[in-house]
Amino acid sequence: MFSAPTVFVCSATGSQGGSVARQLLSLNMIVRSTTRNIKSPAAVELEVASVHFTEGDWDNVDALRAGISGCDKLYLCLLPNFADLGCELRQAKSILKIAKAAGVKQVVVSTSLGVTQLDAGVQFHPDSFMKMHLTNKKAIEQAALEASFEHCTIIRPGFFMANFLEPKINRYPEVRDNGTWTTCMTASSKLPLVDHEDIAKVAVESFQKPEEFDKREIGVASDLLTVQEALDLVAETAGKPGELKAVFMTDEEVENMGKKQLLMNGEKAMRTMADYIDMESLRKMVELTTFKEFLVREKEVLTETFR
Repeated sequence: MFSAPTVFVCSATGSQGGSVARQLLSLNMIVRSTTRNIKSPAAVELEVASVHFTEGDWDNVDALRAGISGCDKLYLCLLPNFADLGCELRQAKSILKIAKAAGVKQVVVSTSLGVTQLDAGVQFHPDSFMKMHLTNKKAIEQAALEASFEHCTIIRPGFFMANFLEPKINRYPEVRDNGTWTTCMTASSKLPLVDHEDIAKVAVESFQKPEEFDKREIGVASDLLTVQEALDLVAETAGKPGELKAVFMTDEEVENMGKKQLLMNGEKAMRTMADYIDMESLRKMVELTTFKEFLVREKEVLTETFR
C-alpha cells in the first residue's frame, strides 16, 4: 500500500517555503515545519491547509527533533542573520544532524545562484556581504552532501521577483521610496528573476524523482530581463508607467562602496549572474512564470507596495 511521504519544510511561513509546502500538500504529501509563532497569520493559514507545526525556532533542538521525527524528506531553506553571519551555517548543520538521526532519506537544499559563480571563480569584493553570504551558502551545500543522505539536490535561485513587493522590498527601499534603483548592473546585463512558485516546482519535482535529481546543482530563474525592463513592468503593472528608473553605477563607484555593500546592489558579479542559468533545461523541467505574469498575479500586493 502506498504511504505518502512526510516532508519537513524549513521556512514554511515564508514565500519560498510556503510555496513548497502548498505544492507538496496538493500532491497529498504530509508536511511538517517549525514556526516561532504558531498563531501568526501565515502559520494559521498553513495549519488550516494541513501543515503540522511545532513551535520553536531553528536553534530549538527539541522543537526540531519533534518536527523532523518520522519525516522522509527535508527541504532546507534558511535565512541569513545579518548580525551573525555564522548563525545560518550552524543552524543548517544542526538541522542536517537531526534529520540524519531521524532517518530522513532525501534532502533538497535551497541556497543562491551566486554559489555557482563562486564555484566558477567569479571575483566578489572580499569585504562584501555577498562574499561572506555565499561562502556560508556553499558551506551549507557541502554539509548537506557530506551528511550522506540517500539523495541530495541543490537548488540555486536567482533574484527573487518578490523583492519588488512588500515586505522584501524593504531591502531595496530606494525603488519604492524614490522611484530609482541605483545598481552595479549595466544597462544591457540581464537580471535572472525567479518566482518563488517556480523554485517550489523544481523542489517538488526533485522530491518526486529523487534518483533523477540526486547530486544535481540547479540554477533557477523564471525570466531574464534588464533592470530597466523589469522596472518598466513593475511601474506599468502598478499603474505608474515610466515612473521607475535604473541608475547605473560606474566601476569606480562600485569599488568605492567597500564594506558598505550590505546587499547585492554593490556587487559587479551580478552583471554575469544570468550566464549561469540554463533556461532551456529549466523549461523542459517545469513551467516557468514570466515577470509580467508574476506581477499580474501579485497585483494587489504590488499596488499596495507602490501606492
